[in-house]
Amino acid sequence: MRKYWFEILLFVTVLGIGLYAALSDAPNLSNRWFIRDDAYYYFKVAQNISEGRGSTFDGINRTNGYHPLWLWVNIPIFALARFDLILPLRILLVFMSALWAGAAILFYRLIGKVFHPAIGAIAAFFWVFSRDILFRVYQQGLESGIAIFFLLLFLYRLSEIERFQAAPLPKRSLVELGVLAVAVLFSRLDLVFLVFLAVFWIVLRRHPWRDLLFTDLVAISLSTLLAFIYRLGFKAYYQFSETALVMLLLSLAIKLPAAYLFGLYHTSLFARPRRFLLRLLLFGLSTSALLGVIMIGIAPLAGLRGFPRLTLLYDLGGTLLLLSLGRLIRLGTGTEPQVEEEGALSPFAEWKANWKTWIREGAGYVHIVFGSLMLYMLWNRLAFGTFSPVSGQIKRWWGSLGGRVYGGAAPDAWTFFGIDYTHEDGNAWHPLTTLIGRLSEAWPNSIPAGYLLTLALCALLFYLFLRVNKEIASKAIQSWSLPLLFCGAWLQVLSYHVTGYAAFKEWYWVSQLVFAVLVLSLGGGILASMLQRFRWGTFVLWAVALVVGFSMGNSFWGYVYRLMPHGKTPADTPYNEIAAFLEAHTEPGSLIGMTGGGNAGYFIHDRTVVNMDGLINSYEYFQHLKAGQAGDYLAKMGLDYVLANPNLLNDLPYQGQYNPYLEPTDLRFGGKVLMRYRAFPAP
Repeated sequence: MRKYWFEILLFVTVLGIGLYAALSDAPNLSNRWFIRDDAYYYFKVAQNISEGRGSTFDGINRTNGYHPLWLWVNIPIFALARFDLILPLRILLVFMSALWAGAAILFYRLIGKVFHPAIGAIAAFFWVFSRDILFRVYQQGLESGIAIFFLLLFLYRLSEIERFQAAPLPKRSLVELGVLAVAVLFSRLDLVFLVFLAVFWIVLRRHPWRDLLFTDLVAISLSTLLAFIYRLGFKAYYQFSETALVMLLLSLAIKLPAAYLFGLYHTSLFARPRRFLLRLLLFGLSTSALLGVIMIGIAPLAGLRGFPRLTLLYDLGGTLLLLSLGRLIRLGTGTEPQVEEEGALSPFAEWKANWKTWIREGAGYVHIVFGSLMLYMLWNRLAFGTFSPVSGQIKRWWGSLGGRVYGGAAPDAWTFFGIDYTHEDGNAWHPLTTLIGRLSEAWPNSIPAGYLLTLALCALLFYLFLRVNKEIASKAIQSWSLPLLFCGAWLQVLSYHVTGYAAFKEWYWVSQLVFAVLVLSLGGGILASMLQRFRWGTFVLWAVALVVGFSMGNSFWGYVYRLMPHGKTPADTPYNEIAAFLEAHTEPGSLIGMTGGGNAGYFIHDRTVVNMDGLINSYEYFQHLKAGQAGDYLAKMGLDYVLANPNLLNDLPYQGQYNPYLEPTDLRFGGKVLMRYRAFPAP
């Protein structure tokens, strides 16, 4: 029990605060805590499933516009909505508090295994007492909380298999990792990249060059995209985005195996600069030539808009530079012997000695993850008519349209790479990029590249700082699977922006947030290792941890106390003002269309809200929306009213397709107008 005193105290504290908030005045739950429209998409669908209506938001259209695991968790909770609409919100808040505390404990354990436990305690305090974390992850009522919990649990389990360096990995461990990976995947489907890349992290754990595979993947993809952006300019990039995606995929397929065959993953080569540079140059020239031949050949066959051939030259330079940089970093932070026998440089000999183990361990993990994903996709196809969630398809479609439809695709390179610290949605790597961005504001306005320069300087200083104690830094990097985590997070960002995606939100970036907290803890851990050399080092570390915990905890408790008062909210306060407005101005039994409508759809009585943007509607509705026939679809459904901004309905993506059926009234709520919906278009 004494061993877990910190974890128990932390869990009880967080759960106590969560319980206080959950038991506050009923309107607080809907008006102050769970305020995101998107969360109520889950809540209403879960309620409908529990009441036997199937996977539907409105009781009419079957939908799969959600991440599955969070919906499954919500079903038993929102089965209670038939008795009281607020009771499930109270229970959910307590459950999310448990996830919140669990994530903090996993941070504490992950970090405490490598550094002093006080550093893990500071990270845990930051996680549970940061208002920013509360808003981004837990107060939304969305899937982010469960995704981070299972991601950290997966990383913790990966850290435990590091001890199997010489021995094969037991089958039980592979099954456990596979099951946890499925939980991560179904928490947020866009974590698929990290989940599948993890197979290489697992099977290559004996090899000192394992992390180079992940840094090379980032380097090659970055080089390709920068080549297109530099050649075309960012404004013209999306005209050739499909070409860029094809070249990116081909580059990875060609260059990663070629780097292995050229021996660029053997660390002993780093000690021979001439030989390394010669092999690197031969690798770059040969792969660029092959890539160019293939791209020139398939561009017309694939119907690509064009292929800017100068990108090959830019990509060659970028690949050589970034791969060299990755190996320089590896050389500076690696701790294994740099001199190997010459025979170790043969990739064929290495493959011959290891391929059976690689295949056995890889198959033991992948068959669970791949099989689960295939079953999920097949079920979606049979049940909903499409393999993937319709919400993601709609946002991809929005991103392909002109203008700024629901925010549109990435407007600049900063957002494209997830480092726009000035906007939450485009700031994937928060809080790292936020801290660096604030530092960059100290540069004179005459230096336009101040932010980029600050990024580079901070990266260099951090690299030099790690070299102060590179043994423990290397241990942390491997134990926390940081190369895998960074690579998976990087590919997730690119998956949204390479071909354009609209309405991406700050709660998408869960793996990036975990990575940022671990990197900051790495810096704190190096400082702690220096401080521990002194006699009073341990005392000082725990004193700092307690001061951080008390000050942040006191401030956080004050915030929750003010946000969720007890006995101070008038009893007649509506749970949702839009629902109250619609109940006052429509007849019982009405079907009401809204572009959104999650909150109103959950709280409204004797009426049904139909989602018009398609995010939580059917795949069939999405097809009608793309074809400009959504107005006909809703008329056949028997829609009675629409509450929306008329200007929005006239703009993309709707383009006035509902107008023949709309009859405005004088009733307004905010910037929205309540309109009657005719059964037939106006003559």
